[in-house]
Amino acid sequence: MTAVPPGDDIDEATRREDERWRYALENAEDGLWDWSAVTDRVYRSPRCHTMLGYGVDEVGDTLEAWRALLHPDDQARQQQAIADHLRGGSGNYKVEYRLRDATGNWRWILDRGKVIHWSADGRPVRVIGTHTDISGYKELEQRLRERERLLAEAQRVGHIGSWALDTATNEVWWSPEMFHIAGWPEGQSVPSWEQQRALYLPESYARLSDAVARALRDGVGYAMDVELQRPDGDRRALEVVAEVIRDDLGSIERLVGAVHDVTDERLATAAARWRNKLLDRIASVGRIGGFDMDVDTGAVQWTDENYRIHGVDPATPVVLEELLERYDDSSRRRLLEALARLQTGSSREESVEAQYVTVDGRRLVLRITANIEDEPGSRRRITGLTQDITEEREAGERIEQLAHFDTLTGLPNRFLFRQRAVEAIRVAQRAQLTLGLLFVDLDRFKYVNDTLGHAVGDLLLQEVSGRLKACLRGSDLIGRQGGDEFMVMLCEMRKPEDAAIVAEKIIAAVGVPITLGDVEVQVGCSIGIALLSDNNPDMESLMRASDTAMYAAKEAGRNTFQFYNDSFYERVHRRGLLEQELRQAVARKELFLVYQPTVSLSGQGEVVGIEALLRWQRADGELRSPIEFIPIAEDTGEIVPIGLWVLEEACRQACEWDATGVRFSSIAVNVSAVQLRDPEFAGRVLMICARTGWPPTRLVLELTESALMRDTDVLRRTFAVFEENGINLSVDDFGTGFSNLLYLHRFPIQQLKIDRSFVSQMLEDLQVGVLTQAIINLGHAMGLTVIAEGVETEISLRALRNQGCDEAQGYHMTRPLLPADMATWIRARVAAAD
Repeated sequence: MTAVPPGDDIDEATRREDERWRYALENAEDGLWDWSAVTDRVYRSPRCHTMLGYGVDEVGDTLEAWRALLHPDDQARQQQAIADHLRGGSGNYKVEYRLRDATGNWRWILDRGKVIHWSADGRPVRVIGTHTDISGYKELEQRLRERERLLAEAQRVGHIGSWALDTATNEVWWSPEMFHIAGWPEGQSVPSWEQQRALYLPESYARLSDAVARALRDGVGYAMDVELQRPDGDRRALEVVAEVIRDDLGSIERLVGAVHDVTDERLATAAARWRNKLLDRIASVGRIGGFDMDVDTGAVQWTDENYRIHGVDPATPVVLEELLERYDDSSRRRLLEALARLQTGSSREESVEAQYVTVDGRRLVLRITANIEDEPGSRRRITGLTQDITEEREAGERIEQLAHFDTLTGLPNRFLFRQRAVEAIRVAQRAQLTLGLLFVDLDRFKYVNDTLGHAVGDLLLQEVSGRLKACLRGSDLIGRQGGDEFMVMLCEMRKPEDAAIVAEKIIAAVGVPITLGDVEVQVGCSIGIALLSDNNPDMESLMRASDTAMYAAKEAGRNTFQFYNDSFYERVHRRGLLEQELRQAVARKELFLVYQPTVSLSGQGEVVGIEALLRWQRADGELRSPIEFIPIAEDTGEIVPIGLWVLEEACRQACEWDATGVRFSSIAVNVSAVQLRDPEFAGRVLMICARTGWPPTRLVLELTESALMRDTDVLRRTFAVFEENGINLSVDDFGTGFSNLLYLHRFPIQQLKIDRSFVSQMLEDLQVGVLTQAIINLGHAMGLTVIAEGVETEISLRALRNQGCDEAQGYHMTRPLLPADMATWIRARVAAAD
């Protein structure tokens, strides 16, 4: 059992001491090991082997033999620990790792050791240590961790947090759910009891403090309801309980408790109470009666309201058979079928709308809802409600009429006509039938309306609608599009010529003079015809085609019809060519930027910002309007690479101006809604700023209102990145979009740009001037900078300044300029101001 070579000078006392030490360790269930640097051999006591299930001679006495048993994930940690110790980095060697036992399983070992002999030159000569099997402790530790995890999960699910207060140190401990309930960041330290004052409403904190003081003084627990207010302002209703924990001597050593967040339950309870009250009121004022029927005996009971609804004297016994006779045949049959399903158990709940005739002859529409109650040990009962929905049904029919039919002519309106037409197209395509859409526009109607008055015009439209219907078959569809426009769909055409025949009939019928009171009126109509085909496969394309054909009929002299021709395809072809040219324009570098400044309306009219505007000049010198090519770029997705190019070029140019002393605050770039749908867009913007060296805080991104209509997670994350990095957002063309104003509150907007259409009309139209003032007031109320676009005159500029507008942009200052001209213009303006 000797680890040191026989030649080593170790006295007998030391050997005896070693023997006693080994004997003590081996009897303490620990294994002993002894490593000699001279022999590079390790002595391991029998216990080192048996705790792993190996025989004494089964594992060799080299370091490598034992390292082969070491778990791969623990090898680096074990080697680092022994290396630190041998270098003198630690007083003792101590590390936990896993060794593979004789069964192939892993056992946790606590390995402790120390260098006991050093050579004269400071190298370790002899190291001794022990192995302790701690697998049981590790398993217990794992179980405890799992129990803690399960407890934390249970608390999370149940919204129950736990806490403890050490009376000796005044330290407070919180469970993870307690942090969540309090809205306190879990990474921070637990607030002291005094600091928790800020978390509770004053009245709640006072009661809680009194309860804690009594508990610590008298040793009694407490239970109460309190209100907590999280740091973010959210109030929570809590049920708190606490108990006193004493030590072996009976002294109070800690206060422990639990906090149950019952906010949601309280809200649900309050909502339920409110709903019950509401139902009671509805039953009394909404004429909702109740009934109960014993399934076995057939006995029926009614509430007073049910008697009033049915027009029956409450003193009259209710006989089901007699009652059913007062319903019409269809309603009676459906009621009996529903009753049978409830009685047989094939249905648990039924609802029927039925026609009922009272004794005095009133016809009512009743909604009867019933369910079966058949709890074990109780008599089977059918209970339910009766609601008089006569007025509701009549109102619904009136609303349906108003929503889907033209109030003047009684024809289906454009919404209902489109619904029916879309279905007719679907049927025709499935059956491979021919179908035609006629767009009918009256000729000379405006003249009649203007000269004879709107009353005569309305009578004329009513008469024309009747004549149109008389020209059609029952299978055809007709609707009023609005004004003097009508739509006709021929649903069962045998050949295209049928559409021409109907169009001629309509033109002839409409052209017959109409006598309206003392006046005889004659009008005509122009009709555009589009046929369902591969080129016009849906309602949208048919509408566009028939509208185009109708204008062709008017150009042909009016009071005639025209079939849709290839001019539509020519426009589509032109668009396709434009798409192709746009892609080539990017590669050919035909796109370029011009710049227009924004000036302050206070002070000396300093240049505040510069907006980058995209232009396209073809190789032949022709300029394409952005109005023409930007929508195509958005539809094709080309706007994404184009937009990034614009952003980078604008930032690069801004840096160049800045470096040469051109004074301005920010550069503005227009951003498309398509770009905002890209989850990576915010990152790309920051990369461009970093690459060009332009500060994000001096970048303004101009968005249209339509771009803000879709409140998506992608949009919110993008705007959060912009806000975090100081990028300003501006709403372009404000007042022309269709979104609601909530986005001004929901999103981090800094600027509003009044659309040029308001600015151009504000001096001529008083109402428009009121609107511009309202926009300015709205922007200022929300802390936004308001900029007017399209300012072309000094008078407009003064008016906007008087209204309090902050900045202006437009041809009155300067048209959009090339970069060099822009720099010259700004320098000249600054020099003039100085």
